[in-house]
Amino acid sequence: MNGPLSSFDDLLYDLTPRATTITLAFDDPRIKPLVSLRLIQKILESQKSVIYLDFDLLFSSFLQNLESSELDREITNRNLIVMQPTDDILEFIRNIAFEKMKQGGALILDSLNSLQNLLNDDEISRGSKEANQKTALVVTVLQNMCRYYGKSLIVFNITKSRPRNLDEKSISFWEKTLVGGRMIRFKSDAILSVKQNSLDASLIEVIVQELQNGNPKDSNKAKYRFRV
Repeated sequence: MNGPLSSFDDLLYDLTPRATTITLAFDDPRIKPLVSLRLIQKILESQKSVIYLDFDLLFSSFLQNLESSELDREITNRNLIVMQPTDDILEFIRNIAFEKMKQGGALILDSLNSLQNLLNDDEISRGSKEANQKTALVVTVLQNMCRYYGKSLIVFNITKSRPRNLDEKSISFWEKTLVGGRMIRFKSDAILSVKQNSLDASLIEVIVQELQNGNPKDSNKAKYRFRV
């Protein structure tokens, strides 16, 4: 990345051509559709294609309710494919992996939370552990496919509040953490923390941290913003 920039569009042009894995972390899921739209618009404007895996089943509805002026329908119909999961998630991913695709652009996984929930067959810890392993497998398959077609893999992640111990007395406070934890950090080239400005609801702020083997490359974080 070429140092801090103020424009979110500049960030997209910088990151998405590199065939990287990018995680977008949202504290508030309500702003996710607006960010999705901005992201897709900019990729389509560059004449690239977007494959959108809608595990949340929310973006499909959001897209149908958009005014025609908000998204060029001709470009969208040609270069945007929205796919909803079938009952057998692993078979669904297998079928995607064998699809012939256009080179370049992006594949968006929305979201890691829903994918993990669908893979979790029961509420016991064993089911959760197996779901984590299956989720890691799915992300790896999608990464390999994206590398082959020169695409960026963009993973949406709704953060969860979890207790954290301060000291040996077990005094805890709540912090926001990524779903997928170490796995998604290790697999991501960059984590983008996406939040609404506390004073201006129309201003979306994005803080970017590039990673290497799950660890920050340096202590600097670049900040971007855009209006919705």
